Amino acid sequence: MCCLEITALLCISNLALTEASSLLIQSGESKFSPKYFQNFTIDIINNTLNLEMTTIKPFTRGFKVHLDFSISLGKTKHYQSVFSHIIDTCGVVSAVKNNIFKSWFQSMLEHGNFMYNCPVVVGHYFLRNWKLDGQLVPHYLYAGDYRVKGHFFFGKLKSKHEDFVLDLTIFALLKTN
Repeated sequence: MCCLEITALLCISNLALTEASSLLIQSGESKFSPKYFQNFTIDIINNTLNLEMTTIKPFTRGFKVHLDFSISLGKTKHYQSVFSHIIDTCGVVSAVKNNIFKSWFQSMLEHGNFMYNCPVVVGHYFLRNWKLDGQLVPHYLYAGDYRVKGHFFFGKLKSKHEDFVLDLTIFALLKTN
């Protein structure tokens, strides 16, 4: 399913790489609404990402994600937010103009069966053996442990009109070689 996980997972690549750095996707976790998914699983093994999901409701315009990129402070697992933003996922995927989010999504198309537009119909979607291409990563954050949280929803965030769809968290290490 294009809009949903793609936006959050690809936003992992918003972690900066210097010339001698590498990004390692370490682990991930998810919590989904049974109103939208029959199942949703994420596996990360050896820096390779795999997703399997079965949707039971279509994803239409108005589907959003609140993304929060955070870096760990020191050796603790206390995270400091670096960037936080709400994104219209269908707008990003169906945009004519190429942007960083669209580039990430296109790299995932080679490893999955995601739809290239909205609405995303009910069905089984997957992403297999995907690794982040270093060419697609901006160069402006520090090395460290990162947490990328994607909170997917319809309606208005943190209000009684919010309709929860999925929480997805990815942990990654940006290191200097």
